[in-house]
Order: sequence, then structure tokens, then C-alpha cells
Amino acid sequence: MELFSDVKEFLAVLAWYSKKKLHIFGERFEAAKGWLVDQLLAKRGANRPVFVRFGIVTVMVLGLISAPIIYNRYPTSATGPTENATPSEVYNPMTASIETLTNESEKPRRDVETYEVKAGDTLSAIAKMYGVDNESIKALNPDLSINRLSPGDKIKIPPVSGLIVKVKSGETIQSLAKKYGLPSAQPIVDWPYNSFANDETFALIVGAELVIPGGVIPQEAPRPILSTPQSGLFAKGSGQFSWPTNGVITQYFAWYHNGVDIANKPGTLVSAADSGRVVSVLYQNTGYGYHVIVDHGNGFRTLYGHLSRIDVGVGDNVSRGQGIGKMGSTGRSTGPHLHFVVFAGNNSVNPLSYLK
Repeated sequence: MELFSDVKEFLAVLAWYSKKKLHIFGERFEAAKGWLVDQLLAKRGANRPVFVRFGIVTVMVLGLISAPIIYNRYPTSATGPTENATPSEVYNPMTASIETLTNESEKPRRDVETYEVKAGDTLSAIAKMYGVDNESIKALNPDLSINRLSPGDKIKIPPVSGLIVKVKSGETIQSLAKKYGLPSAQPIVDWPYNSFANDETFALIVGAELVIPGGVIPQEAPRPILSTPQSGLFAKGSGQFSWPTNGVITQYFAWYHNGVDIANKPGTLVSAADSGRVVSVLYQNTGYGYHVIVDHGNGFRTLYGHLSRIDVGVGDNVSRGQGIGKMGSTGRSTGPHLHFVVFAGNNSVNPLSYLK
């Protein structure tokens, strides 16, 4: 009986001690996790490269250590499966690739390229070859007689239709957008290779080259702004999707911009472009900001980004034209607008092809 009592008391003390240690470990783990999250979110991911490099090095070290063990444990043949291999050895559905939501597009160019003119070349043919417009090439080659090309001439080709400017003191993305005919500064922010002195305020680096997609030289008329029809909440659309909101289109679909931007006053109603089920509701301060994804059950999904308020939840069924939130400027945004994306399968497509 005395031994039984001692064992019982020992187990009670051990349980109390273990519980206390687990509690201390949990507090320290949560503190470390919070610190790590703060570092990853600092300045919109400014510390991300450090963690990415550390992760890559860790994976490489683990790979070098585990590769011989895996090879010896699961030997394979360089010529493929043996004649006696079973179907499970040839194909394992558990290791098959899983499709994810991706945007497939042509490989982007980030740098200016130099093209040497050949006999028979025309400006239009060269522009079409590189996927840019004539005016963008003219703007980048002001001293070259573009209208009279000669074999051997060297022409600079921009990576995208628009302008490349050198930032001067006092300039901002808003002043440059206005100067070069853009309805908003969002295209400058969305060009993935533009760098800023501050990713929070989009302050510019004096002397740096800045790509202005869709920009035109000041003496030319800016691109006309297309007014959208009424949203589906007020008038039924005639295409596959109704317009999700009212306003003006300030940026179009491109390989680096997977939707259209529709700008209006903060708080403008945003409605579902078609009937479906809400599959994602995210509140974040980066990327699309507050945004909603609706699955329409027919291979199409739509995304509504930069909202100021969300009025639906995951699992809700929404009808065509039903309000889902309010327009805002959350996330990576320079002003109130809706970033509207249409996904066909796993690829983003030009919404203007489906909005009639």
C-alpha cells in the first residue's frame, strides 16, 4: 500500500511538472511565431528574401543528407520501369502533381532590348514582333529616324507598351501618371520590375528608371477612359458576366496585370458578376487586400479585390447582381478601385471578353 501511494504521488507530481513545462513551451513557441510573422510582414515583405534564402539553404542541406538514404531505400532504373513492375510502381496517384490556380502567360521581358534592322524591316513589323506599339518604340528612340529605317540601324525596344522615364526630384507616381496620360498610378505600381524607395508609400528613387505601362508623351492625347455599364445589381448584363460595379476602367488586362481595374468613389457597391458560391474571403493588408472569390460551378471563378468592406462569408450562395461588398483601396493599391479577375479553369483571362 505504501509503494502504491508513493507511485500515485510520483505520477501526480510528474503530471503537474509536465503540464507546467508544456505551458512554458507553448508561450515561448507563440512568442517566437509572433516574432517570425512580424518579420515576414514588416514593410510588406522586406525581410522575405532573408527567410527565402535560409529556407533554400536548409532544403539543399537536407537534400544532400537524405538523397543517398532515399536512393538506397528506393532504387530505380535509369531506363524506366522493369518488365515486372506493377502498375502501382509505374504510377502512384499519391505523388501525382496537383493542379493549382496559376496564371499562364508569355514570358515577360524586364529589360530594354536592342534590335538591329534588317533589309525589308518596318517599324510596325518590329513592334508586332516584340508585342509593343509603334509609339513606344518612337519614344525610346527620339534621335532615330524611325520612318526611314536602314539596314544596320540599332533600335531600342521597351519591354512593354508605354514609356521609360528617369525619375526627377519631387516627382511622385501620381504626378507621373497624370503627366503621361494614365487615369491612375496603379499601372506603375503593378509593373513587377519597378523599384521604390519605400514599398509602403511608393516613394520614388531619384535618378532611377521607371517603366510607365500605357504612358504616352505629354503632347499626345491620353488613351480614352472607358465608362462601364451599370452593374448587374441595376441592369442585367447581356454577356456571360454582368459588370460587378460602376465606374471607369483605369487599367486593362495584361500579362503582369491579371484583371481590369474599375475606379469610383470609396464605398461604391460591388456585386457578384454571376450566381455561384463564395469559396474564399480574405482580409489582408498586402496583395489584393480585402477580397472575395466566387466559384460559379461552370469552370469559372471571379475575384473581387481591394474592397473596403465584405458582406458575405465562405459557403454563402450569391445570385447574379447580389451585393458582396464595397469598393476600397486595401492591399497594394494607390486609390479606391475594384480589381476584377475572371478565372477560366486555372488561368486568368481577359474579363472584357466576358463582360458585354
